[in-house]
Amino acid sequence: MRARLLSLVLLVAGCAASPPPGSTPAPGGASRAPYDSPPVAPGTITITLDLRAAREILALLSRPRFDAEAAKSLESLPAVEAAVRESNRPAAVFQADLAAAFDDQARIAIFDFRAIRENAPRWTDLLAMIAAREAELTTLAADRARALLPPEPPVSVTEPIYLTFGLPGRADHVVVPAAEGSEWFVVVDLARALSDAQSSPPSEQIKHLSRLMASEAYQRAWAEYRSASPAWQKRDPALGQLEPLLRRTAEAGPVALFSVDENFFPLSLWLKEPMRSSLDELNRVADRLVSAEGDLDARVSLAAETARPEFMARVAGPAGAFLADGIIQTLGLDAYRTALAGGPRAFFEAYDRAAQQRGRALIPLGKAIRERLAASAAPPKG
Repeated sequence: MRARLLSLVLLVAGCAASPPPGSTPAPGGASRAPYDSPPVAPGTITITLDLRAAREILALLSRPRFDAEAAKSLESLPAVEAAVRESNRPAAVFQADLAAAFDDQARIAIFDFRAIRENAPRWTDLLAMIAAREAELTTLAADRARALLPPEPPVSVTEPIYLTFGLPGRADHVVVPAAEGSEWFVVVDLARALSDAQSSPPSEQIKHLSRLMASEAYQRAWAEYRSASPAWQKRDPALGQLEPLLRRTAEAGPVALFSVDENFFPLSLWLKEPMRSSLDELNRVADRLVSAEGDLDARVSLAAETARPEFMARVAGPAGAFLADGIIQTLGLDAYRTALAGGPRAFFEAYDRAAQQRGRALIPLGKAIRERLAASAAPPKG
């Protein structure tokens, strides 16, 4: 199992849950988020939603007294099995924490169900609304995922999503490999996923949940797309030591866009300082990689650093999201899809063109990246 690696905590940590003061909504209330644009990809993204764990946990927590037999029966649900495995504790701990929700004096070990029980009516109403609008919710999420896919080659994927309460740790969802190993499903802690939207109207909470679902569906479809695309399968040796860095950033950026609330687009307007910080860090890493080309030990160390999940979350994801949004805002969504279809170098070349057009509105790529792009694009001599 793995928790989601790509997060734009860096982007939203210093921002409010709404746009900065003085912001102007898009005309007619339309979303500026690129994932809310009409999709052009001909493939099919199917999202299935399983509410059983959330419903049965909530039904248990809504009883006047703890029911040990009902708690035991929850263990066979896929979402609960995943949560227990993720906790690295026996199922008895899950049951004990369910019981602790009924006793204010009991100590909670891993799974905090007490807050869910205290707000059970609210969650009951929300689950009922999700069930009533399931088709709308899954269609919206699927359309959002398809919106950022190039049209060719077409890909079709199915993403099963299970709603529950009480995931361990801090993650609002986990990704779980299926028994066959080649597929996976997503388990979402509904309370944690909607923690930033608790005061919002139910319709906004639905939209918030759809973005999380779209993110996971897009991540799966985007991986399938790259595996079917010659432009993404071939290596670009002309980029030298920068090739893995540019590839990881170009892979991560489109997924990371879904981590940003629709109110924060365009990113270069509302998140200027985080953008500068992320792209400055990307440029510094590129400079270090080029400087270390003659030092094998330094190259190996830097290669290991840029391959870590922490680097993907802290640098590659946020920087890639800013690059992606810069392309979209300057060159348009069709140009962005064309850049994605062209592979990692085309993605960076498109941003470089956008940065030259926008001047100081976008952070320029560093000298090391621009020189390597120019050299790799130049026709061979002779």
